[in-house]
Amino acid sequence: MSVSIFRAFGQTTPSTSSPRGDTRKRMPIHRGTYSFINRQSGTTMEMASDHTIVGMPPKDLDTQKWEVHPLGAGHSIRNLKNGKYLSVKSIAKEALVVASDFPVAWHVKEVHVPEENTAFYEIRWPGTEFLFELADFGSSTPKTKIHISEGQLPADQQRCRYWKANRIRQNSFYQPSPPTTQNQGTGMGSSFFGFADKWKPLAPEKKVQIAQQPRTSK
Repeated sequence: MSVSIFRAFGQTTPSTSSPRGDTRKRMPIHRGTYSFINRQSGTTMEMASDHTIVGMPPKDLDTQKWEVHPLGAGHSIRNLKNGKYLSVKSIAKEALVVASDFPVAWHVKEVHVPEENTAFYEIRWPGTEFLFELADFGSSTPKTKIHISEGQLPADQQRCRYWKANRIRQNSFYQPSPPTTQNQGTGMGSSFFGFADKWKPLAPEKKVQIAQQPRTSK
């Protein structure tokens, strides 16, 4: 484990119980749709009506669903509700995270938390120490703003900068549609094969020869 990871947990050297530290391989976040839950508050990252980003109780809302896509060396994060991307008003301490029409390549870094046996993520502005933070040290009050911040925090306060990414399963575009029922009004099957069965080519009509009556002389 790197020194920076130990500092994130209030340590400067590996613990004696694990001389080589946590050797778990850090995996980047995968492409997909997620909800992001703050470790400290348990609230979910949501896009508010004024296009700021806030913490709210978890619900099955598109404003709480985010599409993560590779972008350069990082990832863009796009809201499922209106297609806007996570960005910031400025690169400064406590600058608000907002929704924008322009994508940003965020550095989404996995951080393993041993005591919870799970992985969380830090979301950083690339090339800097600025990262997402739920305001008021991770307040669970609804509509608490999310901003970027930097600098070290005590281990018990660092939790407001960690986000759990819950993968959301979306229906595949290629998922077959359920079979449709027969149209009772016309009696025609609505499926392709039902349609073909009802409209078979007509057999050629048979020619009927009419016998001519013999002519009689007057």
